[in-house]
Amino acid sequence: MSNRKVRGEWIVVWLVAAVCLLTLGWYVGEVRTTLKFGKVMAHAMEQLTERLTLQFTGKSPEGKEPRVVVKPVVSEVVNPPRRYIGAVEAQEAVEVKARVAGYLTEVAFLEGDVVKEGDLLFAINDEDYAARVAQRKAEIVRAEAVLVRAGSVLERAENVLRRLEAADARSVSLLDLDNARADVSTAKADVSTAEAALGEARTHLLAAEIDLRHTKVYAPITGKIGRRRVSKGDYIVPSAVLAGVVQQDPVRVVFSVTDRDFVEFKTRAEMRGDSDKIRARILLPTGEEYPSLGIWDFFDNQMSASTATLTVWMLAENKEGVLMPNMYVNVLVEGSALEPLPVVDLAAVVRNVQGAYVYTVNASNVVEMVRLQLGLMTDRVVAVESGLSVGDRVIVEGMQNVRPGVEVKVLDK
Repeated sequence: MSNRKVRGEWIVVWLVAAVCLLTLGWYVGEVRTTLKFGKVMAHAMEQLTERLTLQFTGKSPEGKEPRVVVKPVVSEVVNPPRRYIGAVEAQEAVEVKARVAGYLTEVAFLEGDVVKEGDLLFAINDEDYAARVAQRKAEIVRAEAVLVRAGSVLERAENVLRRLEAADARSVSLLDLDNARADVSTAKADVSTAEAALGEARTHLLAAEIDLRHTKVYAPITGKIGRRRVSKGDYIVPSAVLAGVVQQDPVRVVFSVTDRDFVEFKTRAEMRGDSDKIRARILLPTGEEYPSLGIWDFFDNQMSASTATLTVWMLAENKEGVLMPNMYVNVLVEGSALEPLPVVDLAAVVRNVQGAYVYTVNASNVVEMVRLQLGLMTDRVVAVESGLSVGDRVIVEGMQNVRPGVEVKVLDK
């Protein structure tokens, strides 16, 4: 018998064995599934039997009263916050621009630094501007000298005119008198021209000194500086944007409220006597609550006619720089509820087509069904406007095992 034939027979044997094992595994799995399904059905039948027994006899199958957990009704101010989407914006944001032209010689900050108002940010080559200032000062000196000389000429001309006018008319010719008067007028004109030239020179000096000061660019506000738009050695032109500085602390959070919410917030704040200090909580994009409350800064001066909403600006501390301009956050403003009402756990409230109700236990430990008129709610409790009173015992656990009129064993929570 060849080796090839032997290998073929062994392959057939292994295939038959694999089929047998798979068949056995499938059978065992089916049996387990059937047993598990039977257990589930048996448990469901036990629960159904227990409920039917409870419904018709008021007792559990063992003859014992159902056990329930109750919680007394208390009075609270249920004030769920109103949630709005807000955007963080800087209270002040400035683009730092050049005011003179020249080559940039210094960048005195690191991108992302917090700079203080008055800190040096950039320096532009100032040699030409310093020379211009010196030239303007020389022009002033020359204009002052011209003015002094014109004043002296005027003074001499006026003296000559006074002597001629005081002399005997027979010894002074009219021509001499007219010439003296013309000399005085010319001297006065020269003085006015010299004064104008001096004033112009001083104006030019002031402009040159301003240009010289502007070769140094300082931080206009305290804040965080961003990416620089230029590099050392670049030629800068006037009005070129060099960088941007954004105030980090405090920041504003802007959002819009409906006309109804606005009236409710103002009414509530005025009743508390702090209408100018409406506060709100801030939720970060991560869902975490920001540690500092926001204080309403100001409202817009009119409602939006298309949306019936009012824009609100709120101030928030930002010492750690967590709130970044243009970040979106959630704003939680406390609601308008003022009076405490009976409250009940949401887990205890049952609803059907006729409305909401709860199961209560009276003094004789007998179950009663009470219809409710619900009010505001949180994620934990709901206010009850009618149907319950403070001290009523509401079933919060075991409701599926009771019905009205059944006597129960009470376990206080």
